[in-house]
Amino acid sequence: MNLNDLRNNAYSNAKKDGEEIKAQAQDKPIGEGFKKFGAAAAAEVLKEQGLLKVLVQEPEEEGKESVYRRVAKFFLLIGEDEAAKILPHLSDKQIEKIIPELASIRSVSKEEATQILEEFQTLLEDAKKSGGVETAREMLTKAYGKERAEQMLQKSMIEPQPKPFEYLEGEETEKIQLLLKDENVGVKSLVLSYLPPKQAAAVINSMNDDDKKEVVLRLAKMEAVSPEILKRVDKAMKEKSRTITTEKTENIDGRNALAQILKKMDSGAEADILKSLSAEDPDLGQDLKKRLFTQEDVIASDDKFIQETLREFSDEEVAHLIAAKPDDFRNKILDNISHGRRTEVLEQEGLLKPMKRSECERITAYFVGILRRAYEDGKLIIKGRNDEIFV
Repeated sequence: MNLNDLRNNAYSNAKKDGEEIKAQAQDKPIGEGFKKFGAAAAAEVLKEQGLLKVLVQEPEEEGKESVYRRVAKFFLLIGEDEAAKILPHLSDKQIEKIIPELASIRSVSKEEATQILEEFQTLLEDAKKSGGVETAREMLTKAYGKERAEQMLQKSMIEPQPKPFEYLEGEETEKIQLLLKDENVGVKSLVLSYLPPKQAAAVINSMNDDDKKEVVLRLAKMEAVSPEILKRVDKAMKEKSRTITTEKTENIDGRNALAQILKKMDSGAEADILKSLSAEDPDLGQDLKKRLFTQEDVIASDDKFIQETLREFSDEEVAHLIAAKPDDFRNKILDNISHGRRTEVLEQEGLLKPMKRSECERITAYFVGILRRAYEDGKLIIKGRNDEIFV
């Protein structure tokens, strides 16, 4: 008798004596799950994940059902058509073990049918889970033991390759600019395409207009690059980057340094120098006047003058004046108005938010301008600047 005869006889006997089995299969959702999953995949689940481990046969424990018999019962539960889809995916040795069990089964109890179907459903769900190293380790450990599983993993795992040009991430814009300076537009575009967008944007912005235009156009039209070319460019850029060093330079603001020096001079000398500079360079003179009177000067200004000045400002204007300012500036202003007005101003600030930055800057410039002119006219005392000439 060949395998086909064994199959036919097994199913004939099962149909004759196991009407209960058919009913169990129809009541369970496993059929639908099996159909969606596919016969080939289902066969792999049976072979690899627990119901069917035929190649390594272990001695049966006394009183424990053969794994082949359990698979045979599962085939009977899902029906001839579905079982027939799985059998071609199994080896002849596996089929030879299962067919006699099929032929000898007369019935499957309702409880056992439920248990078998639920067992396969669990395997089915597990098979749908995501893979990964840990999943592979767990499966191999169950099949071959921990030591053998680790050996197989070490042999099969491929060391992850580093991302091209990742050694440039976080580098200063100046260094990347020097690195790409003498390279053609193709290399520049390739390197920039692998950098974080924000970093790449900073490098492009540092280029001259012609280079910037070429690189942007090349990036827009860039096509796939062969792994070999990418590898060679990556290696060359890595070696080149090791030879490039950038010296950090500290920016010196000459105008601000001059303003700080003038602040330490007596007001007469300061006025003479400003007058001379303004005559030679009006823009420089105006800029220095602004630098000579800053928010720190407002904070150090005489409270009485501040109070008189704020009386000319509306609550809404004061709210714009203190908006987004440091706490010491805000406190200087709020401490020089009445408690009731302070409450009104803070309420106005809350209602007006968000405020236009340009409006806040306009009102601040107007307020500071009043104080600066008063200082230049000798009408305002600023602690640390001209308080030594007053008693």
